[in-house]
Amino acid sequence: MRELWEEIKERLRQRVSEGSYRLWIAPLVYDRVEGDTLVLKCPNQFFASWVQEHYFPYIREDLLGLGADVIKIALEPVERIKESARKQLHLPKFSPTEIPRPNFCERFTFEEFVVGESNQYAYAACWEAANQGKMARTIYLHAASGLGKSHLTQAVGQHILGKRPSARLYYLTANDFTQQVVTAIKNNSLDNLKKKLYTQCDCLMIEQVHSLSGRERTQTELALALDPLIDRGKIVIFTGNQLPRAIPKISDILRSRLQSGIITSINPPDFETRKKIVIRKAKSQGVDLCPETVEYLAHKLTGDIRRIESAVIGLITKSSLLKRPIDLSLAREIINELIGEPEELTVSRILDLICRHFNVKPDQLRSKSRRKEIALPRQIAMYFSRKFTSATLQNIGKEFNRDHATVLHSIKKIERMLKTNSKFRHQMDYLLSQVERKKWQ
Repeated sequence: MRELWEEIKERLRQRVSEGSYRLWIAPLVYDRVEGDTLVLKCPNQFFASWVQEHYFPYIREDLLGLGADVIKIALEPVERIKESARKQLHLPKFSPTEIPRPNFCERFTFEEFVVGESNQYAYAACWEAANQGKMARTIYLHAASGLGKSHLTQAVGQHILGKRPSARLYYLTANDFTQQVVTAIKNNSLDNLKKKLYTQCDCLMIEQVHSLSGRERTQTELALALDPLIDRGKIVIFTGNQLPRAIPKISDILRSRLQSGIITSINPPDFETRKKIVIRKAKSQGVDLCPETVEYLAHKLTGDIRRIESAVIGLITKSSLLKRPIDLSLAREIINELIGEPEELTVSRILDLICRHFNVKPDQLRSKSRRKEIALPRQIAMYFSRKFTSATLQNIGKEFNRDHATVLHSIKKIERMLKTNSKFRHQMDYLLSQVERKKWQ
């Protein structure tokens, strides 16, 4: 079994980033097998809680794939941090958590959700739904992975249960719903499934709706189930990584139901929101980070929130294991382990990013064309090149076959548009987040 565990670790190395592997998988050590349970040793209870929540599904999947006899996994912390050391490092006490319902994560509450410009509308809509507001009963949360769709969805469920413990909630993924439909058809019990949804559901929450693409029978049954729920004012929440109009192979009937309520997107958090997230995640573990460390982490950790959380917890764990203070030096080590040394941001890389966003070619931006669909992306690329690189006006101009005066004119034009055109400013905010991601990754 020891050899099997080493094979599983190698499989996990291929599925997660190298930094995550070194932090969370490599320290797991085979200890023994007790009946149907694989027992692994790990550094501490904090470590055990994180691995259990984020990596157990992968480990179970590999155990099944390799035909192992064990079906359970247990982690045994081998290090108990003394209270004096814990106080010195400002580390929290760890205690088992009780999840209100099996499919809800206790941390996914409204109180733990960090609100910023990128998600405030989604937060407000979900809060309204959770409090039985009339304006938000059907919600579609659209976002990439790791930006808070599941957090908000489960926050609604936990809030409802907190106010009405007898409320009947159904929380499942689209794949789970498909499986229920398939099973019901095989068992000739489809009417029972429909009845459960029609008459015994106060709140229906379905995640990853985009995965229903091409599943015609499931789409039909879901569309039929939604009508009575929506008509009776029940709460219905969907999540997906595509907007309803963009999901391929979805029937018009289901698409219209998905679009029948509030549709809101959650964007990657901006710098100020990332700072709030870093502070919140650290404080939730009993740690106060210095402003310098917070700023550094917020700059480096662009993109999804899971990445920020992983880095903060990795920072605290490493501090605990090595008995080192949490400072900027340790934060740099964690960032280097997670994402490596950042590649230098150059005018050429900015040019490529702008071309992908506007669907133009680099040669077009270097051409003499003054058409708006070419000129504006060129000016934006010049603006970002000046803002994010050390390139001189002459060097930027050389990249675009322009002189330095033209580059300066383009930069000033973009600055004027940012002050006077709100629609353009929103577009630039998104592009800014993309360029910052390239800068700090």
